Amino acid sequence: MSISSIENLPNETFYEIFDYFDACEIYHSFSNLNYRFHQLINSSLLLFKIRLGYYSRLNEIFMNNYKQILLHNKNQILSIHLWISENTNQIISSFIFDSSFNCLESLIFYLIEPDILISILSKLTYLPRLFSLTIDTWPIQNDLGDIYRLIFNLQKLKYIKFKAMESKDSDITISLPIAINEQICSIEYLIIDHPCAFDELFTIISYTPQLCHLKFLNLTDRNVNIRSIKPIILSNLTYLSIYIYEILFDEFEIFINKLNSKLKILSLTTIVEDIAYLDANRWEKFILTKLPQLEKFYFKYTTHFEENMQPSIYFGKRDQFISLFWIERQWILEIEIEFDNLIYSIRPYKKRWYEYSTQHNMINFSNQLSKSIRLSLDEVCPEQWLKTIFIDDFINHALTVTQIYHLEIHTKIFSSKLMEILHLLPEVNTLKIGSLRISQPGCLSNEEIEFLCFLSNKNQITKICLENLAEIEELYMLALICPLINHLQIECVNYIHAELLTEFILTQIKDVSNSSLRLLCFSIPEAHDEMCEKLEKMIDIENLRFDFMIKHVMDKIYLQWK
Repeated sequence: MSISSIENLPNETFYEIFDYFDACEIYHSFSNLNYRFHQLINSSLLLFKIRLGYYSRLNEIFMNNYKQILLHNKNQILSIHLWISENTNQIISSFIFDSSFNCLESLIFYLIEPDILISILSKLTYLPRLFSLTIDTWPIQNDLGDIYRLIFNLQKLKYIKFKAMESKDSDITISLPIAINEQICSIEYLIIDHPCAFDELFTIISYTPQLCHLKFLNLTDRNVNIRSIKPIILSNLTYLSIYIYEILFDEFEIFINKLNSKLKILSLTTIVEDIAYLDANRWEKFILTKLPQLEKFYFKYTTHFEENMQPSIYFGKRDQFISLFWIERQWILEIEIEFDNLIYSIRPYKKRWYEYSTQHNMINFSNQLSKSIRLSLDEVCPEQWLKTIFIDDFINHALTVTQIYHLEIHTKIFSSKLMEILHLLPEVNTLKIGSLRISQPGCLSNEEIEFLCFLSNKNQITKICLENLAEIEELYMLALICPLINHLQIECVNYIHAELLTEFILTQIKDVSNSSLRLLCFSIPEAHDEMCEKLEKMIDIENLRFDFMIKHVMDKIYLQWK
């Protein structure tokens, strides 16, 4: 496309295009083309974004363009994002922040040294429209009090994210007095991404009474008695996300009460071992009385397994996370085994792989949610690293809290190990496997055959997803272990793969009168309607089935029959 044809585009189109580029790139490419582009670049309707990465090459051409922008277009700069390095230090030193940056709304500093940060913060008070500030500083001084004082002087600021980490981050402190009226600022979004004790947090938020969104880390052992902290009123606070350390459930309840807020979204991650966090009835009572406006709840509790150390066991009544309270809100308990951790999570319901229908009967849907508990395994043989701890120990711990109805295995698993796990989980009705391997190709021993027969008679699995099918024998083994399967989903490399599997599976079940299989689903990259037509034609030509329906949804092709 020639320059003359490009010039026929309206100004609004160029403004949209320029939005994807750095200011210096725009200036370098368009400033000297002709009078039209010169006018465009200097128009007050065009706002520039300056982005300097850690590895940005500041050659002479770049520096000249950059100086021209600061000289002639300072009032058009919308945002500045800087990764501080030896390459960009000269840029930082050239910034003289004053009221002429009258459109500057966002500043981001990555890897900025504390001394440089403090010198810059003291100048930002002159910016009339600075609404957003993100700070990532490394290494860090121990006391962040001076930095917070300067932040709270920025009266237009609405959003602040402050990340500060070092090798001994537990030594970080925040020396601040409680705010008085003259020190109150307008911050509404506060993200504290560094260790912060609860008394320090309450001091910080005394400066931010308009806060509506709060996220912070409590990775410190310096917490004072939370009962001694004076309450605060945050009437606008609706979102709270916290990662806490060594805070028991009793203390967490006190903390929430002292905020005096009307939370709609709560996200809590705790790494303290307090089994009370798994008491569903206590959560229900607490939320109903103290957080009645809560709409979304995200929770993560970790039980850590160590050699020769027994983790705390839940002795309360089982299956309490599927009561009417949790079902009505569609807050679902999920469990994950990750190396030496057993992670209990609660989050809002999301559609899963086996739910191919987009319409829900409310009664059936409620029944479905009551049996929604899923166990995900990232590891199936922890004894490789933890000699005295086995997968049974993790599963039995989970079974004290809830029954398991869905199983996902994200790693390679041998069929013998799969059978051992399924024996522990007799209520599982869906199974998703990353990769299945046959333990001993060829004949099974009498003992293995006996165990397989016992397991297949008890097995309730009706839906299976296989993400990586390497050998057809894997399908035979799954059919032996799970004879009630009616829904089979397979991740395919391409359409040819799906067609071969369709022909093979339909041929195998064609003369089997008691086959339960009623649905095949193939996940194919870039699936499209023409694949359905080709698949349908192949089935007709080979006389594999007559009573089937086929449809394409997103990256999946569904083949269903009666």
